[in-house]
Amino acid sequence: MTLARTALRLCVAACLKGSDGDRPTMAEGRVYDSRIAELSPESFCDDAKATVILMTDGDEGEALSAQNGGPPFKRMIDVVVEMGMVMALNDEDGYVVGYPDTDARLEASLDLLEFQIMRRLAYAPAPMSVLFRKFTRIRSHQNHRQVLDDSGVKIACRILTLTCEVNDDRVQVYQTDALPTGFAVLPEPLRSVALVLPDGSPGHDACVAIAAGLAPLAAPGLLNFDVKVTNPNDAPDVEALIDLS
Repeated sequence: MTLARTALRLCVAACLKGSDGDRPTMAEGRVYDSRIAELSPESFCDDAKATVILMTDGDEGEALSAQNGGPPFKRMIDVVVEMGMVMALNDEDGYVVGYPDTDARLEASLDLLEFQIMRRLAYAPAPMSVLFRKFTRIRSHQNHRQVLDDSGVKIACRILTLTCEVNDDRVQVYQTDALPTGFAVLPEPLRSVALVLPDGSPGHDACVAIAAGLAPLAAPGLLNFDVKVTNPNDAPDVEALIDLS
């Protein structure tokens, strides 16, 4: 099952980006979901400022118990958070990019950015943060430093990996006379995420497209269910009769 990964990425991206007037990190609106292109401050000015790129990497699932296989599984998904910014630099034209002006301040800025991210996910009372903690548990934390040097521009980057236990997709089967529409066709936890994403946002539009392409599972309605038990004082025999429409 894969839509739990989608729910996790969309929720984390919306959580860290916030909204106009409520930006929880120094990256402000520069939070990108599954961006393939690497940080390129020499060609994209916004990358010179604090930037966050989110991806989901490893995804493993185990049976919920020894007696029952999956799905649903106990999902462990790696959320990879790439944090980068550029040190203040004067080029030949006098153009200055970035804001930390020493190596020490650059590292401290990255530390602050990571603190803001973890505080937003783990402690903030914002609705999207609360929703994240409702279907996700962070089970481990890893961080390593990466320095990129491209075209003479010094970039400091940290890669934060959060291994998250995530609720698996909750698939439902509906009766043919009560089929859901809109976001109701989405399985949890994606349904809850879709309902709170701002209208017109990239995440909301993605959920609209997924819902439009996802037909609900349907089964005939149940008309009658009759159970008969014989020999109740000995080894009982059970007969069941099910009538479907």
